[in-house]
Amino acid sequence: MSYGYKAKLILKVPVTGDKGTARLDKKTMDYLGVKKGDKVEVTASFWAVRGTYSIATVDELPPEDEGSGIVRLSKDKLEEGNFRPGDKVIVSKA
Repeated sequence: MSYGYKAKLILKVPVTGDKGTARLDKKTMDYLGVKKGDKVEVTASFWAVRGTYSIATVDELPPEDEGSGIVRLSKDKLEEGNFRPGDKVIVSKA
């Protein structure tokens, strides 16, 4: 039912050891209609030369990050999308 929904989030430092993941809180996962293991698209929320996109596998945020409006994108996906921690991004179901 949540087809087409997008969440505006802020990128934070990745969880050590993650590969290919976008960590989201439970409320955001429900809003987007995704669950752990699904794919999401992460795009820059602004028009910029370095703003591209990346597709990542959903995982859960650590409990201390719940409800904070962030996404923790793994280091490989940060580099692939040419993102930096602190960037504002749009996350949607892939």
